[in-house]
This record gives sequence, structure tokens and C-alpha cells, in this order.
Amino acid sequence: MSSTMQYILIICVYFGAMLGIGVFFSKKNNTKSDYFLAKDKLPPAVIAFSFSATQMSGSSYLGCVGSMHSMGLAYAPVSITSAAAPWFCYVLVGDRVCKISSRLKCMTISDLFEERFGKRTGLASSLIMIIAIVPVLTAQLKAAGTAFETIIGIPYLTTILVFGVIVIIYTLVGGMFAVAWTDLIQGVLMMLGMVMLVPIVLGATGGIAGAYASFTTNNPTMATFDGGGKPLLWIISGFLVYGFYQIGGQPAAITRFQTTTQPEKLKKSLVWSVLFQSVVYTGVSTLGICSMALFPDLAAPDMALPNLISHFLPPLLGGVVLAAALGAMMSTIDSVLLMASSLFVNNIWGKTLKKPNDDKAAIHVGRIVVVVLGLLGTLFAINPPDAILWLVTMGFSLMAGAFTFPLLLGVWVKGLTPAGGFWGMVAGAVSTVIWYVMGYNMYGNLNDFVWGIWPAVIGSLVSLVVLLAVSKFTSPLQQEQLDIIFEEEDVSSRA
Repeated sequence: MSSTMQYILIICVYFGAMLGIGVFFSKKNNTKSDYFLAKDKLPPAVIAFSFSATQMSGSSYLGCVGSMHSMGLAYAPVSITSAAAPWFCYVLVGDRVCKISSRLKCMTISDLFEERFGKRTGLASSLIMIIAIVPVLTAQLKAAGTAFETIIGIPYLTTILVFGVIVIIYTLVGGMFAVAWTDLIQGVLMMLGMVMLVPIVLGATGGIAGAYASFTTNNPTMATFDGGGKPLLWIISGFLVYGFYQIGGQPAAITRFQTTTQPEKLKKSLVWSVLFQSVVYTGVSTLGICSMALFPDLAAPDMALPNLISHFLPPLLGGVVLAAALGAMMSTIDSVLLMASSLFVNNIWGKTLKKPNDDKAAIHVGRIVVVVLGLLGTLFAINPPDAILWLVTMGFSLMAGAFTFPLLLGVWVKGLTPAGGFWGMVAGAVSTVIWYVMGYNMYGNLNDFVWGIWPAVIGSLVSLVVLLAVSKFTSPLQQEQLDIIFEEEDVSSRA
């Protein structure tokens, strides 16, 4: 059997398993709560892997290895803080999002924003999220097409069409059950991919010491944290973006805190999430340095991981690692598709347009949204701009700028007002876009920013200032609503 056929065999088995999971769990979707959240029906490990696999995306496998290859150690802090991201999310907002969502029957993050800051804030957050996921979808599909074309030789266009259709099918059929359980499998494959590939590649470079020595010889300017052509503020703000700013930038992952009414489940989930992300990000950082030593002249940095797979693994093992990379992409696509679907159904179709939103109608409309957005992302992926990582970062930054402080402070601080929440969110989104435009006008690309400060940081700081300033001069929620939101009694004791 040829190498190409062995790769195709492994990938076909993988795709078949994902579709099978979708069909299997389709029978469990009796209500919209089942379809969109699988409420209280997921074990801690599944919640954890789904949270982390959603958060990490194709940029974690292809994008991070490629960025390390092109930027060197200047990108290392991003990987370090990415491994710590679950701590920020679980500890700072996880418990509060779980409890408040349970008390107020929130099915989406926008429901939570609506309860805390009013209807227009809920609607604004829904629109921002739906707009922001398009570049995220495009990036994942581009990553899949790139990997398949490099390793197997399947044309890029064929790959993104097949890949996109498969993810759309199992997501629209199985809902959150299928998304979460496939995320578990995909997460295990991602860890397995690192465990298999890293030792082999290190052996080829003479271990950590050999890889670093070769790396510094070939790339002396990128062998320090302040090298790689990026200013210090870029490195510092990037460290914050991939750690702390995951709170606002990854609402699809934060939604996992709404899948349960039991905060104690989240404590167990945190352990799994930290383990998972530590293994993967340690692996991709190591592979990034090794790829610079082994392939110093790559024309396209996104080709670093595909080249490592094709050069150092036999096809059957390479197929497993490629499946792991696909898992990173699929886990993000299915999660953001389902999130956008639930946002449209619950917050736009039902609440804003006042359309029928019973269980049957909600699931039907939700599936239509999954198909439409999935096809839209596929269309954009045919000829996408820039590198994989920066497509993901655009959508992420828009949400991080808009949501980080309204969400974080909104679940902890009583004094914030509906007007403050709305204008803080809008100001954060607008200033993030303006900072991107300014950077593009100055440098002609999407990954160099004014003064080196990431747009998500600027957007969130503007959001924070506006949130606090407007809240100081406007009226808060009525006391009765605040009492419900900030009640400390565990929801399970209220049943």
C-alpha cells in the first residue's frame, strides 16, 4: 500500500468515527437544552477536553509551530501562557458563570450579558460573536487544506470542501453531545500526536541541546526573547492575550461552564484542562525550535509541522498525528458553529425577532444556521489572506476587546450598569478594529501592531475605561435582579 493510501486510510477511519459519534448522539437531542448544552449530562473530563480543544484550535498545531519557526524565542511566552490559560478562565469566571447561568437559565453567553446588562447588550454581544467566528472558521479550514496538500497531495480546494462538510454534518446532527465527545477524542489524539512526534524529532536534532545549538547557529537574531523582529511590548501583550484574555476572546470555550449546574465538576475539569494544554503547548514549542534547526529555509512557516510529519514519521503514524492536527481544527469549528447557532436561535431568532422558539423549532433553525455559517467559512477559505494564526487572532481579538472586562467584572462587581456594559462592549470592539486598521496601514499586514501592542489589549483597556466611566453616571439594575445575579447560595440547594 502506498504512503498516500495509508494516510488516506487513517484519515477516513477518523472521519468515519466523527460522523458515527454525531449520528449516535443525535438520538439524545430531545430538547434545545440537550442540543445546545447537553445540560448536566457531560462528565468532568469531557467538559475539560471540550473546553481546551475548543480554545486551542488549528493555530495550536500548525500556527504555533509555524510562528515559532518564523519568530523564534520571541514567540515562546505565548506558548507558556497558553498552557496556563485554563487557570485564568476557570478560576476567574468559571464558577461564577456556572452559578449565574444556572440561576437565570442562561443557554448562551449572550443570555448572561442580557441578564446582567440588558437586552441591547445581549443582542450586541450575539452579533459581535457571530461576525468574529467567520475568520476563525476560515483559519481552521485553511489549516486543514494546507496540511492535506503538503503531506498527502490532495488538492487544497478538495480538502476544505470535504473537511468542512464532515464537520458541518456531525455538528448539526449531534449538537453539544457530539461536539463535546468528539472534542474528547480529538484532544486525546492531539496529546498522542505530541507524545509520538516530539521524541522522534528531538532524536533527529540531537536532543534539546542539539536543537537549540543548531537553531542559534542558523538564526542568531531569533535566539533570544527580544529577537525575532518584534518589540518588547508585542511580546508582553502577546503573553497577556494568550492567557488572561482567553476569558473574553474564547466565548465558545467559556460556554462549557454553562453545560453544568454543578461547580464542583469544574474543579475536576480544571485538572484535565491544565494537563492537556501543558502537554500540547510544550510539544508545539519544542517542535517549533526543532523545525528551525531542521528546515531553516522554509518559504511558508505554516509548512513546518506538515514537513516534520512527512519527513520523520511512517505514513500510519503520520496519519495519526495528522488526525491530531485535524482534531485541533475540528474541535474549534464545531464549537464555534454550535455557539453561533445557539446565539442566533436564542438571542436573535427567539428574543429579538420573536419567532417560534420551542424545542423542535429551535433545533431545526439551529441546524440551518450551522449549515449556512459552515458553508460561508468554507467559501472564505478558498482564498484566505495572511497566515493561519493571524486569521484566528483577528476574530479572537475582536471578542477579547469587547467581552473580557464586561464578562469578568460583570459577574463579580455589582456597581456596573446596563449602559456601562453596553458602551464598554461597543467601545472595545470598535477600538480593536481601529487598532488593526492602523497597524495594517503602517505595516501592510495583520500581525504587526502600532507600538507593538496587540489590538485585543488596546480594545479591552478602552472597554474597561468606558465601562467604569459610564457606570459611574448611569443607573444600575434594579436591586431585585442584582440579588438574583449575586446570590451566593448554591443553585443545587434551591431545587
